[in-house]
Amino acid sequence: MTMDVFLSADGTALEKVAHHSVKDTVAERFATLIASGVLSVGDTLPSERELASAMGVSRETIRGALLILSTKGIVSVVQGARTRVISTDVGTLGLSALSDGRVTDYTLEDVHDARMTIEARLAPLVAARIDDATIDRLSDLIKTQEETVGDPVRYLIADREFHTLIYRACGNAVFSDLAAMLYSYLLDHRRRVVAQPGAIETSITDHRQIMTALIARDGAALADAFGVHERRIYDTTRALLGASS
Repeated sequence: MTMDVFLSADGTALEKVAHHSVKDTVAERFATLIASGVLSVGDTLPSERELASAMGVSRETIRGALLILSTKGIVSVVQGARTRVISTDVGTLGLSALSDGRVTDYTLEDVHDARMTIEARLAPLVAARIDDATIDRLSDLIKTQEETVGDPVRYLIADREFHTLIYRACGNAVFSDLAAMLYSYLLDHRRRVVAQPGAIETSITDHRQIMTALIARDGAALADAFGVHERRIYDTTRALLGASS
């Protein structure tokens, strides 16, 4: 069993109650990707090695998480073949707003405004509290992202890890979870956006600007980099939705 530990403003430990093992947590991450539409029935998952790299855990943990999903009838795990999604009914796994089917209840504009507000609030907290180990992990994730060009699903798995790792560095469990939930909305459309030529490369460029601000521990620069990235997400998603209407 594990418990996530955060730091409060005065540096004291702030714990978020979470009686989950690491594999349970990873299983929930997969469930969120399924509930949000990044992964659909019939999709195959990247290899265990690729998933372990993207999520920063061992292949054994990935295997355990997939076994949890398999026993619930969400994925099919066959020896010698890629794991395949066979159901989008994730039940109570993942973010509740997503798994309860409310993912489409919010407009793109509402999600954009909320995400801009939350990330602007997170930026100074993250800049003040992020540690070197987290920055190193984020740098590794950008390298992983560079290997995913042409593979939207694998990219979005690494992308979600990148953003949620930054959110957790703020030290406030409520802000972190809220930001992660907002990130997860409209991901089904983001999959289509990042499938377009040059989209992943552009997103990675934005991530490098975020990293520059993080390394400098510059909250204002981080807020600006978040804003540029989120506005690009909004514009490209709106363009996609407009073209589809």
